[in-house]
Amino acid sequence: MFRKLVILAAAAGLLLSACSVNKGQDGSSLAQLKKKGEIVVATTGTYPPYSFHDASGLTGFDIDISKEVGKRIGLKVKFAEVEFAGMFSGLDGGRFDTIPQLSITEERQKKYDFSDPYQFSNLTLIVLEENKEINGFEDLKGKKTNGLAESVQGALALKYGAVLVPENGDSVELLQSKRVDALIYNSLYFLDLRKKRPDLKIKVVDRSSDLETAAFLFRKGNADTVEAFDEALKAMHADGTYAKISTKYFGKDISEGVKL
Repeated sequence: MFRKLVILAAAAGLLLSACSVNKGQDGSSLAQLKKKGEIVVATTGTYPPYSFHDASGLTGFDIDISKEVGKRIGLKVKFAEVEFAGMFSGLDGGRFDTIPQLSITEERQKKYDFSDPYQFSNLTLIVLEENKEINGFEDLKGKKTNGLAESVQGALALKYGAVLVPENGDSVELLQSKRVDALIYNSLYFLDLRKKRPDLKIKVVDRSSDLETAAFLFRKGNADTVEAFDEALKAMHADGTYAKISTKYFGKDISEGVKL
């Protein structure tokens, strides 16, 4: 499955690159990044297991993946911590060079370029075990859930008539305190929750039928940087590095997604 999705994504990427002959808004390219010696990666720092803080500092699945890609293409990786709502404007303005772990959507592909996907999952609807009212996405009308309209989770919630509550701190705490009625996250997030907090009385009541693919997002005009990222990601899959990193955070190789 991974190879098929990568081939499709690569073909789409080539088409988009062919349609964009101009450089990015700040004229960045792989050569310029190497001259600078670093690439700036945007991250929230508040979304375990992808990006969070522990005793060692900033860590997580996306942090390790980004560092490994940077090492393979000869760039030091610098992380810029920013709230999700400000990521796209920050990228557009040249404050950082890429955003990891963003879902590939048609709307985003019109404005940005993506690397090959490196994460596969389904969006899941999570509620408290005691909740009997919400048994699927169709039951979200008028209910409160986490998210921002700019995110795929928020867009899905709005599609079903939910009321969005911007995240401010621990989303699970929002659910437990009943400030929201449900959470929408990808299946890997739930897998991590179940592993780290088995005491949580939560359950998955629905999941999207489509496989969500996430990748690094770039301003258009950075085809050489995107190509370098693609080659590094392919090499990481081939030599087992990707499987090692994903097992560290999820307990298994997630290269083809997971079934809960």
